[in-house]
This record gives sequence, structure tokens and C-alpha cells, in this order.
Amino acid sequence: MQQSKRFQTISLSLLSSLLLLGCGNGGGNTQESSNPLTTSTAAIQNEEENQNQPQTTQESTNQPTLHILPMMHDEDGNLNDAKATYTLTAKQTVNVTIETPEGSWTTPMWRYNDNPLPLIIRANRGDTMTLNFNNQLSSDSTIHWHGFKVPAKEDGGPDFPVKPNESRTYSFTLDQPAAPLWFHPHPDMQTGKQVYMGLAGVFLIEDNISKELEQSRQLPSGDQDVVLLVQDRRFGAERNGIRELQYMNQSMDGDGMLGDVVLVNGSQSPNLDVATQQYRFRLYNVSNAKNYDFAFDDGRAFTVVATDGGLLKEPVTLEHIKLGAAQRVEIIVDFRADEVGDRIQLISRAFEDDNMNMGRGMNQNSSESMVGRSPNGTAVDIMSFEITQAVEDNVTLYSTLGEEVAVAKRLDPTQADNADSERSFVMTMNMSSGAMSFVINGKAFDPNRVDEFIPANSTEIWSITNNSPMAHPFHAHAIQYQIIDRDGVPASGVDLGWKDTFLVKPNETVRIIGQFEPINQGDYMYHCHILEHEDAGMMGYFRVGDTGHIGNP
Repeated sequence: MQQSKRFQTISLSLLSSLLLLGCGNGGGNTQESSNPLTTSTAAIQNEEENQNQPQTTQESTNQPTLHILPMMHDEDGNLNDAKATYTLTAKQTVNVTIETPEGSWTTPMWRYNDNPLPLIIRANRGDTMTLNFNNQLSSDSTIHWHGFKVPAKEDGGPDFPVKPNESRTYSFTLDQPAAPLWFHPHPDMQTGKQVYMGLAGVFLIEDNISKELEQSRQLPSGDQDVVLLVQDRRFGAERNGIRELQYMNQSMDGDGMLGDVVLVNGSQSPNLDVATQQYRFRLYNVSNAKNYDFAFDDGRAFTVVATDGGLLKEPVTLEHIKLGAAQRVEIIVDFRADEVGDRIQLISRAFEDDNMNMGRGMNQNSSESMVGRSPNGTAVDIMSFEITQAVEDNVTLYSTLGEEVAVAKRLDPTQADNADSERSFVMTMNMSSGAMSFVINGKAFDPNRVDEFIPANSTEIWSITNNSPMAHPFHAHAIQYQIIDRDGVPASGVDLGWKDTFLVKPNETVRIIGQFEPINQGDYMYHCHILEHEDAGMMGYFRVGDTGHIGNP
């Protein structure tokens, strides 16, 4: 495959105008910005600051009810053993009803198992998984197990494509802590489109620690444990009640696909009726390129108890949190002080744009239509919660996990196998002959090349530097990392959690540490998780151990 096909064309004049826009606060989770666009939620709602107003109307009486995502069931008929079997069939043109406060329409989407909603698989640590995948798309696809520690041949990367109308079986044992993981396609140069068209699902791993916390009422569970899948989309004009998804139909979309309709579990601005209890919301950013700065409109604090790879040793209380594409957190929201009839809104706060704000650049320097594109940093209402019942709450949130709990332990950088020779990754955007390329360490992705070779069972420090004018969410397969520091500032707060994806701000260096375990053998991917960047070549292979298949006869 020729690497030139991965380049995204952008005019030199556009790039120059974008670089003049500057870049903002893109990676921190807990720090307030001095920029006026990141003031309190009350300021966001102030009529004098209309440019920061959310773009949806939460007060509508027609506000849709939040869909609770459907749970898949073990097909082997035995719910008590440590084996589980599931089937995922990817199909095109599944008619999905998109509900909004202003009405509904039908959109043909790509889905698993003909289900109009994304699916949830819930399994236990130690389970042996059998997952049968049937590809009924018109192009290659895969199932990538995002955040999983699995052998390379089961990882679902572009190196093991499943052809149209063909099938394959993934099989692996879950050997990692409880965590909010997910799955999505990962075919070469088609990942962005297939995820955008609707192929993504949730995978929740539970273990003895998470179960004990739930049983002892130190974590909400049952109906008080809700998955929130957040995605932005762009829809075409309605024709006969149908609005088609629009993908890569504007010249700036190569920089990252952004829409103007934010969906939560498939609906725009939905509402969830809640009681005066504590709720656990598993918050997923599964947008292709959009960053969100999640907060509540009344400024209330919430508590983060887990990140991508598992529970935090000590919960962290915040008033807002920024999540880049593919990042997840589990948050505890306390409604005990609210009264029946109260309504609280989850919003994404306005913030200084951290991806060059291509939308505004085009609007100022081109006649191209901006319909359907909401730039990163634009304030938006996500969903609301209405208090409909007063009840007693018996959850006392855990304060710390014991030192014996593996997920609570920090890795020691001084004991890393490469402590004296940290592995470096530099993300760069290059312009040459009118074409933009997205590269890591100066190289675009080559499906026949392994770029990094890592000893088996090693502990390594990686240094990730962003030399571009926009934030990039960095993701590596096969492993969960801990952040050591950002630009030399030691990790704190939510950055102490296990992560498989994390934002790297413009001109920032993030150092991470992780363990490659015996299950990790073979060739895996590292890449930017702005899916259009990944498809354009901001990606590479690393090999764990002595053998792999990339570049082999």
C-alpha cells in the first residue's frame, strides 16, 4: 500500500491561518484555565456570553429518555462457569431512530447484531472468552479489544483483517483488573469510517475487588450503575424522514471528524430519571476526534473512581474533567441533597480550542459551508438528570484501596528495564507539496514494518512528545500504563490511574510506564486515537518478544 494515499490534502494558506490561531489547554484533568471560555458554568449560561451557550435546548418537554444499552448474554447456556461465548455480526444499513428534543428521524447506521443501540458485554476476570465475528460489511473489518491484554493475534488490529462475508473466532482469557473497556473495528484506513458509522460496543470486566465494593455498598450498583456512551455525529438534510450520516464530506475533516449533534446512548440531549441516591456513571468518549470537558451546570462536584484501566486507589473529587477520544472514566454523582422535581444538566464546558480550531479557520478564510461541524471547545449540553423519587441511600463510597490490591500500586520508574534509555515517540504533522501527513518519529504507518522491539516481560518507560499544534490522544494496544509526569510535573489526581489512552497537549511531553506481561507476545499497534489521523498514517507497530508476523515471509 502506498503511503501517499494516507496524506490528507490541506492548502498551505489554510495551514498558515490555523497555526496563527494558537493552541490551548488540552491535556490536564483538574486545572482551571485562565481563558474566559473556561469560567464557571453560570458564565456559560449567561446571555451576555452567547458564543459559549450549549447548542441544544434542555428545557424541552419532548426531551427523549436515555436509552439503557442492551446487555449481551452468554451463549453457552452456563452462566456459572468461567467460559463465555458471544457472537458479533457487523451489518450495514440498520435503521436507527435518532431521538432529539425537537423530534426524531431515521438514520441508516452500521451496527452489530442488527441492534439499533451499541451493545454491552459484561464478564469476569478469569473468564475464557470465545467471540465469533461475522463480517457482513462490504469491506474488511476486525474487532479490536480496546484496553485488553491479549495475544497479538487476538488483538484485532489491521494485520488480521476479516474479509467481507467471512468470519473468525477470537479467543482469550481475561486476566486484568475490573475496568471500563470497549471494542471497535480496526481495519487499515477504514477505522474512522466504520466507528463513525456506528460500530462500537462496551466491555465491562468485573473482578473480586469491584464485586466486594458493590456488595459492601462502597460503590453503587444495579440500576445505579449506568453506561453513558458519548459520540458526536453529522447528519445530512432530511429526505422522507431519513437523515444520512455525513462522513469526511468537508475538506477539513481529515484533521478529525467533528459533528454538531452529540448523542448519548444514541439520543440527543436525553434525560435520565434518578432518585436521591449516588449513581455510578461509566462515561465513555467514543467520538472520532472530539474532546469534551465534562461538568454539571450547577457546578457540583463529582468523584472519579476509575479510569481506562481500572479503579483508582483513592477517589478524586473534581468539578470538571477533560476526556479525549477513546478515554473513559467512572464517576460517582451524588443526588442526595436534591429534591424531587430538580433537574441537573451534564454539559461539556467551553474551552480554548486545542486542535487548531479548523472549523473557525475555514469559516474565516473560505466560502466552504460549516454546516454540521461543531469545533472542539464549543460548549454543549450533553444530557440531564431529573429527580423523580426521594429514597434512602446506603452507599458509603470507599476512601482507599488496600496496599495489597494490585491495581492500586504504582510502578517504580527507577526499576524499569529501560530506565537509562527511555523509548521516545514524537507525534508530528508535516506539510509537503500541499499535502498534510500525520507521523510518529518521522514515519508514516507501513503495514509491513515493525518500528519498535520490546523484550518480553519487560517494564518500560515511554516518552510521548507532541510536536504539532493540536492535542493528540495517544493509545497503545496490549498494555495499560501509568503516567509518570507531564513536562516534568509528577502525575497527580486522575493522572494516577491506569490508562490506555491519554491526551498529549501541543508541545507537551508525557512520560508513562507499563509492564508487558507474559500474555503480550507479538506485534501490536501504537497510534493517535483521532481516528482520521490513525487512518492517515499516525500509527506504527511494536513487537513484544522475539517473534511476530509483520514483515515475515
